[in-house]
Amino acid sequence: MKQLKGGVSSELKTLRSKLIEFASLIELELDFSEEDVEFADRNHLNQLIEALKLHVEKLKNSFQYGNAVINGVSTVITGRPNAGKSTLLNNMLNEQRAIVSSIAGTTRDTIEEIITINGIDFRLVDTAGIRNTEDEIEKIGVAKTLEKINQSSLVIYIYDCVETNEQEVTKDLKKYIDDNIPHIIVANKIDLKKNVKEINKNHFKTSLNNKESIEDLKKLIYNLFEKQNIYNSDIVISNSRHFEALKLAHDELIKVENGLVENKSGDLIAMDIRQILYYIGSITGEISSDELLGNIFANFCIGK
Repeated sequence: MKQLKGGVSSELKTLRSKLIEFASLIELELDFSEEDVEFADRNHLNQLIEALKLHVEKLKNSFQYGNAVINGVSTVITGRPNAGKSTLLNNMLNEQRAIVSSIAGTTRDTIEEIITINGIDFRLVDTAGIRNTEDEIEKIGVAKTLEKINQSSLVIYIYDCVETNEQEVTKDLKKYIDDNIPHIIVANKIDLKKNVKEINKNHFKTSLNNKESIEDLKKLIYNLFEKQNIYNSDIVISNSRHFEALKLAHDELIKVENGLVENKSGDLIAMDIRQILYYIGSITGEISSDELLGNIFANFCIGK
């Protein structure tokens, strides 16, 4: 896996060079606007924009993976009080990191630890149980839990399958966890459940008194992460500045795409293309206000 540093994607450089050629042709059209000539083939330009957009999207989507490789995958353990969140953290770490008690609301602040699964670091975050409470300190803990959930890459929602039914689980998920956040639902305390078949087949069934299932859960966590981060390229970005530049370039690419469909004037399209060249150039290290002019003089008999 290569990061998008000095070994910048050669495809990105190539596509940018082709875009410079098209931009030069459009600039020429502006110079000959009174003669109503068209040097740049709009169909070919549209194909180039589409190819560049797909490549930018692929790099942009790789940021989560790249960021995870550098900083660890934020994985929040959440659920109602006494569901087994702290026990799950301890079992995954194989040490007594969090205080475990039968008293609801024992965990009031977040606890973070890192485990490595198949070479990827996962930052496990044990949180306060989510529930309505009158206790002011516990309220702060619950608010922190919700904040951590919204910032997370993955969520492990754990519930006591004896005390909590599936309808309540569904209600919690809808209320607290955004649909866009990948999550695993863990049904705990199955050793106390009279009829295990009542538990949803998609829920990971376990009793945290038995640590043998922890390795299976780790595999499930890793597989969920991999499912969200499948790329056809070995180039991954982890630089937040590159990510922001790619987002801005993507927005400008959509503008050009829409401009071609709406048959907008060449000067407006040229303006958006200049912005694309600037944002991509800030990644490849090829920013120059003379690039278009140089390309025109190098490839066309203008002013000679």
